[in-house]
Amino acid sequence: MLRLRPALPEELAIAGRRVPVVATRRASARMVRLKANSIAGAIEISLPPRGGEAAALALLKSHHDWLAARVAIWPRPIPFAPGFIIPIDGAPVLIDWQAGHPRAPALLGDRLRLGGPAQSLAARLERWLKARARADLEAATHGFAARLGRPVARVSVGDPATRWGSCAGWNRPEGARIAYSWRLILAPAFVRHAIAAHEAAHLVHPNHSPAFHALNRELDPRAAEARRWLARHGAALHWVGRPL
Repeated sequence: MLRLRPALPEELAIAGRRVPVVATRRASARMVRLKANSIAGAIEISLPPRGGEAAALALLKSHHDWLAARVAIWPRPIPFAPGFIIPIDGAPVLIDWQAGHPRAPALLGDRLRLGGPAQSLAARLERWLKARARADLEAATHGFAARLGRPVARVSVGDPATRWGSCAGWNRPEGARIAYSWRLILAPAFVRHAIAAHEAAHLVHPNHSPAFHALNRELDPRAAEARRWLARHGAALHWVGRPL
């Protein structure tokens, strides 16, 4: 008789939220693993190449309280919508949208004023934040690189889930390509510039050796403080711009 494998739920109602359940088979997995991913906002299950569904269901049941405790402290989404408050440079800023306002976003103290079509507000605000992040991080990166006498070919921003910055091609004659998360523009400037110093230090040391950390501290004495800030607040930055 053919036995059907038990189906895993697509989502769970837990800690007052409806949380997606994402199951992934991994060639290297030997057992079922469970993770409450505070950045993705999902319960992730790693399965071996074959089977494992029954064990995964048992884990979900036996670890319900553990999962609930973690989901309960996840950040809440902050949509790009009128009346919501988002962080910019670490400070709270009210999204002040009115149809009659100028279309281009303008940061005026603790208000971000913009007009234009309501349906395109979120996309336009995200583009504005990305451009602001790139301009700031590009200037900071080239400043640190100049101190080190190392070339940088390109600075870009994206939206990675697992890292705030990356440095590729550190030894290329034309210069390295350094990429950042645009969400750093939401953090205080000292945090953002600490990440720029970190990536600039990789222009000299493509590793995390004691020599790298010494250079990183020389470039930015607040490096450790910035790491602590991101450890405490970094996950919340990934919830900015998400719909409710």
